[in-house]
Amino acid sequence: MKQTILFLLFILASAPGFAQGFVVHNFRADVYISPDGYFDVVENYNIEFKQEKHGIFRDIITKFEFQDEKGKVSKREMYISNIEVPGEKFNVNKIFGKQFGDRITIRIGDKNTLVNGNKHYEIRYRVKNALFFTDDMVQFYWNIKPADWLTVFNRINFTIHTPDGASFSPANCFVYSGKTGNTEPSREFDYDYSGHTFSGKSKDNFLSLPQQNVTVLVNMPKSLVKEVDFTPPFWVRYQWLCTLGLVLLAIYTFIKIRLHLNRVIPVTSYYPPQGIDPAMAGYLIDNMPDSRDITCLLPYWATKGIIRMEEISKKEGLLFGDLKLIKLKALPPGSAEYESNLFQKIFGAKEEVLASTSRGGIGDPLRLLAENADKYYTDKKSKSRRLKLIVLALSELWAFFSIIFLPIFLRPYINIDSGYFIAFTIINFLFFFAVFPFGFAYIINKIRTKNELGKSIMPELLGFYQFIKIAEVERLKALLKEDPYYFEKTMPYAMAFNMLKEWTAKFDGLILQSPNWYTGSNTGTQFRFHVFSSSFVSSMAMAKTSMVVSPSRGGSSSSRSSSGGGSSGGGAGGGGGGSW
Repeated sequence: MKQTILFLLFILASAPGFAQGFVVHNFRADVYISPDGYFDVVENYNIEFKQEKHGIFRDIITKFEFQDEKGKVSKREMYISNIEVPGEKFNVNKIFGKQFGDRITIRIGDKNTLVNGNKHYEIRYRVKNALFFTDDMVQFYWNIKPADWLTVFNRINFTIHTPDGASFSPANCFVYSGKTGNTEPSREFDYDYSGHTFSGKSKDNFLSLPQQNVTVLVNMPKSLVKEVDFTPPFWVRYQWLCTLGLVLLAIYTFIKIRLHLNRVIPVTSYYPPQGIDPAMAGYLIDNMPDSRDITCLLPYWATKGIIRMEEISKKEGLLFGDLKLIKLKALPPGSAEYESNLFQKIFGAKEEVLASTSRGGIGDPLRLLAENADKYYTDKKSKSRRLKLIVLALSELWAFFSIIFLPIFLRPYINIDSGYFIAFTIINFLFFFAVFPFGFAYIINKIRTKNELGKSIMPELLGFYQFIKIAEVERLKALLKEDPYYFEKTMPYAMAFNMLKEWTAKFDGLILQSPNWYTGSNTGTQFRFHVFSSSFVSSMAMAKTSMVVSPSRGGSSSSRSSSGGGSSGGGAGGGGGGSW
């Protein structure tokens, strides 16, 4: 009856969908434990391919948890090196010769060649940091055949070669087989304890299915093997950071040199340069057009008597309130092209509009603002824009091909499903190239060099910017005494500089009357500046928003050991393999 069940399992396991089209008829593992604290593994596979395949792959989990005889759990990482597959093409998922992620994948075969029928493979590798030391012994605890092999093993033989001086018997050698967690010593092997070797040979009718292990635990005197921590020093593990650091230093130096050309010594100023409106001032300060540079034109027009603003509260039936813009007169002749464009987009033929109806209206004004600003820079937009478009196009193309094809190109070298670390690394790599064009465009804009005209106005503009940032109350009192409308004249510039909230807060207690061009919903009959300030800042934020908006099993292995036993799948060396 038992033979019938095993035969049926063999037929099921041999099915292509179950075993990836191949069966391991005979597997032999030889382990050579060195007195220097590491061991070498030689694996021999006699395989029959039921379907045409390129070859096989072998996964070895390198990060796992180990629980000692006292119950203390610690995270361990072992290191796989000296990998050889005699007579076969193979590759390993190491990057620049370094081991990353939670497993090593050895991919054997040629993508241009298919194999069928019987095939023999030999895999050799060295394992460090995988021997477990207790107070009085050293343990070799290894999954000879781990559970994640996607096929059936018909026969398994193993031999553990240890340093001279070891003596073995059933009292210090244990084998566990079957499903993960089984703690009963296996009866499916014949054992031999000869000198300083321990070997096992599977019995007739043996069958190891997917999700089943064969684990060997050998206890040896601690004096036979050195206890060595093979973890590479920090500078070896992260020497790639030196290369990255040099690249970043070169980029930083380049940007620093270019920015040095734009270095300006500010001249203290309480007003912006003559002829520079807040939109242009905001652009010239950071060399980048943004939504504040355009929406700051609303209070700028209001202070000139061109429009009036009225905050509409939620009491009038609107869910979040709104801002009504009322046109009092047309823009004066000679207004900048971006001003006229925005004014037309907002009002058109209407005299009153709600800010919420002006959605998506700042794209063209922003573009026109950038074009108008070209007269202050050495590189003209027509030339620099063409270069930026080419760079952006090539970068976007590279990002696209990276996201689509990079996993395919890296598949022979990296098992993308091997663990969180590799997945995280690849995602960030792709993310870098996805956002690179925007960062590059930002840098290009940042390091544009101003011409003589731009340099002539920057000291005064930068001085005004710094004054808004650090102005003291006593100075503001004096300025208001000289010009009662000082706050209204400078407030649009504070908005362009992204300091509107801080600037209005400085005038609390200094201004006793609300601007006649703005009506808030919460000011009441008695004017309180902080109420006006809060209401106006919220209205500007709402207006800006309205105008801008356009309609595996975890990749780890758990290891548990004690002085007298273990379990199936509990050793180091988890993983498995399959065909490809």
